[in-house]
Amino acid sequence: MRTLNLSVHTLVDFVLHSGDLDTRVFNLETMTRGTQMHTFYQAKQNQKYLAEYALEYTFEYENHLITLQGRVDGVIVNANEVIIEEIKTTNSDLDVFFNNHERWHLGQAKCYALMYALRFNLETIDIQLTYISQIDERKMLKRYTFSKDELQKDINSYFGEYLSFFYQVEKYEKKRTKALNALAFPYDSIRTSQKIMMEQVEHALEHEHKIYFNAPTGSGKTMAVLYPSLKVLADKSDTKIFYLTAKGSGKAQAENALRVTRAKALVKSTTVNAKEKMCLNDKIACNPDECPYAVNYYGKVRAALIDAFRSEDDYNNETIMKYATKHNLCPFEYQLDLTLLSDVIIADYNYLFDPFVYLRRFFDKKIGNYIALIDEAHNLPRRVMDNYSLVLDFTPFYGFRKVLKGPEHKKIRRIINRIVKDINEYTEGIVSEFETILEFPNELRNSLERFLVVGSEYMQDQGADLVEGFSDFFFDVNKFLKILDLVDEDFVLYTEIDEERTFFPKFYVKCLNGAKFINEVLGGIDHALFFSATLAPAPYFKTMLDIEDDIHQVPNPFKKDQLLIMVDDGTSLYYKDRAETLGEVAAKIKAAISVKTGNYIVYTPSFVYLEHLEKELGNNEEYDMIVQRQGMTDVEKEAYLESFTLSPSKTRLGLAVLGGSFSEGVDLVSDRLSGVIILGVGYPPPSFEKELEKEYFDNKLNDGISYAYVYPALNKILQTMGRVIRSENDYGFILLMDKRYNFNPYRAQLKSYDGILVQVRNANRIGEILSRFFLN
Repeated sequence: MRTLNLSVHTLVDFVLHSGDLDTRVFNLETMTRGTQMHTFYQAKQNQKYLAEYALEYTFEYENHLITLQGRVDGVIVNANEVIIEEIKTTNSDLDVFFNNHERWHLGQAKCYALMYALRFNLETIDIQLTYISQIDERKMLKRYTFSKDELQKDINSYFGEYLSFFYQVEKYEKKRTKALNALAFPYDSIRTSQKIMMEQVEHALEHEHKIYFNAPTGSGKTMAVLYPSLKVLADKSDTKIFYLTAKGSGKAQAENALRVTRAKALVKSTTVNAKEKMCLNDKIACNPDECPYAVNYYGKVRAALIDAFRSEDDYNNETIMKYATKHNLCPFEYQLDLTLLSDVIIADYNYLFDPFVYLRRFFDKKIGNYIALIDEAHNLPRRVMDNYSLVLDFTPFYGFRKVLKGPEHKKIRRIINRIVKDINEYTEGIVSEFETILEFPNELRNSLERFLVVGSEYMQDQGADLVEGFSDFFFDVNKFLKILDLVDEDFVLYTEIDEERTFFPKFYVKCLNGAKFINEVLGGIDHALFFSATLAPAPYFKTMLDIEDDIHQVPNPFKKDQLLIMVDDGTSLYYKDRAETLGEVAAKIKAAISVKTGNYIVYTPSFVYLEHLEKELGNNEEYDMIVQRQGMTDVEKEAYLESFTLSPSKTRLGLAVLGGSFSEGVDLVSDRLSGVIILGVGYPPPSFEKELEKEYFDNKLNDGISYAYVYPALNKILQTMGRVIRSENDYGFILLMDKRYNFNPYRAQLKSYDGILVQVRNANRIGEILSRFFLN
């Protein structure tokens, strides 16, 4: 007989779950409040009440031994009478909630009831569905009595429906395992750097929890981590591989690697995209009143999942849209459900490291062997810090107070006025534009928590008539209060208020170091592989990622003489000197791009400097110029990059901002880019937030300047330098201009960089060196 382990939730949710997608009813706030009310209700029961009672039973069904397990909310034992209780809380009308979900909720309780009856040899058993309102704590009880035989019949029907699909999954997994076991390295050849990295990855997947790679561009990082991970999947069929990226270009690389692999082996993957990019509705409003794709989502999704599973292996954006449209489903939620049927999940960092959008279906309760492949890992510390940093802006209140008039708005208007009163009272004590605070004002917090309770009911009552911006503000408040609960010595709170006090103050909670949150998440991962071309400077990332071991350095796959690095440490790009040296900078740029017809990008310290440089370089018959503008759309950014063509007949000079859209993730191979010129050291301008970071690292490590300013800037430089050599046949130059390159840590980092390193001080010298370089 074949064996199968199933949780009650997995079984019942697949077979019985139905109803609308509605973030007004099912969201983080209602989940949190529901958990609190569950616990409070259970704690009030007497000694005859068994809370969170664990049950497990192995059933024989057809040719299967099915072990079903779970925890029932409560078991009430009173002499010969036993009641299995399922507790459900909701912010919607209790009768409506019960009518919409009775079959689903009762199905859960039936599973627990049968397991208990079989364990204790009971012929009949009672079930009680207890519904509690999150608005006013009103209760509604629904009581049932079932015989053991009735329950067995129902649970057998659940098994039958689940197994009809499970057989298809099992058949696929057998074919996948056979194909992956036979899979040779998907490319014709393996680079030396790739081979070294794969050996270390294989060792890590067998013996280590975490490993960190600094692997230069062109090392073949994507396949070097993916191929050994797929081999683990062949051995452990319950493995899930999470390929996590910071940018869309990283997703594309992972998709391409899997496409190559699929030519030789079976692999199912889902690429998860942001809700804004997936929404088919005229506005993002995830409820049945405003979105037709939310209506009975859970009743329709099962058929859509089976449909796609039978026909597709690559659940990319196009495939997801195709099946979501066919079955009239929300594409965003559908893609998340498809991840359960996938071997590899390609997604943004947020789906693992954001406390609000992480993939709960995997990480609230672990269901297998997890491998996390974290691409461009140098972006992770800042991203996690941003995920745990929020601002609460009360500006929407101006609009709310104008339109929320009439008896139907009385309750919510009252709480908004209360919040305004709390803010005004607190504002009297604020002196400066920016001001740190030790703790968030308690009265205001109490009012905001009340706002969440009242606002939840209000949003449902209003339906499609809900005032614009209300739900966004509601969820902003919810997130802000959740982050406040996490505040410790790695956070700072502060306020911002305009000098005229025309507007409400903004309240900020800022995370200054997210290392502990990264480690908490990785506690639920079996193996985490971090890789990047610029996991440097090492001291910074060892602190920000809490790395105890060494960062593994993968050898450069390219020859040293493919890259020329020229350092002009005689030109000052200090802010105070920029106007004076602008002409000198322009002359050196012209010297660098005049030696060879090609494509070049100059990276400037700011948009202001970029505009001055654009005028200084002016119109020139020798080259065409293309300039990065603020607020460029994705289409405009793509057009910018596409203008750098192969084998150019005329020189193209691009101007871009250092650290901006074109400093990272730009893959201009061969002579689509022959050189980059970097002006300055990427040093961020002083700001209130940066000074908070500096103070934090001064207190923690006695080195605030390095951690707040120098190290992040140096990483930006290294990222930008990586734009030049992208493939085996590339060659080109980097010209760095700034006096600060004569000092550490810039000087030491450049000496360790693979390439021909020379010092230049004038335009003639630049021209001479480049002439020899390109001639050779």
